[in-house]
Amino acid sequence: MDHHSSHRSVKVTIPPVSVGIAHLQYDAASERISGWIGTEHFNERAFSGGSRGHKTVGVKLAKEYLHDQENTLQSRLSTTGEKKDAHGNYLQRGGTIPPGHYTCHYIEHHKSFKECIRLDPTKDAYAIYSPFASMPIYHHRGGFYIHGHGPKGSDGCLVPESEHKRRVLNQAIKNFKGVVVLEVIHVSYMLPAEQFEYNSGPMIG
Repeated sequence: MDHHSSHRSVKVTIPPVSVGIAHLQYDAASERISGWIGTEHFNERAFSGGSRGHKTVGVKLAKEYLHDQENTLQSRLSTTGEKKDAHGNYLQRGGTIPPGHYTCHYIEHHKSFKECIRLDPTKDAYAIYSPFASMPIYHHRGGFYIHGHGPKGSDGCLVPESEHKRRVLNQAIKNFKGVVVLEVIHVSYMLPAEQFEYNSGPMIG
């Protein structure tokens, strides 16, 4: 056996030892983001989907941004995509962020969210892997961030309840010398009712 050739075929898939990995977790059921980044600990409430996390606005804006969807079952499903009509008016607010792992990237000046965190999905966040389905269920959703409260609220992004702790989180991710990974977990990755909603038509958003 050629010992050296066998080593040449090995693909290194882990970061160098000098690069650290920090782990956060978002529990969709309890609406909490928790974990450590360096010496900074987090255990905060954060909203996701269904317009949750919105600022208090007048009746007109609340109707325009469908704030009445925040407590619906549809808005709690991770397969529910944001829908708008041809004029850009909301028809459906996006549901809770899908389960899986996301890498966190500090953004200093986003055009809409200003200082925020971009969540880039890894392979397991592109689809839902469920004991109720024989194959992965691709939800076609993405473009998630951790950002502050606004008049629209969340279409799947994470909106921490505390603006102060959100800014602390931003700085912790910015200053961490390594990779920050967020794991999103759900009580059930796919309920039978959610499969029905998904299979009844395409959901993009």
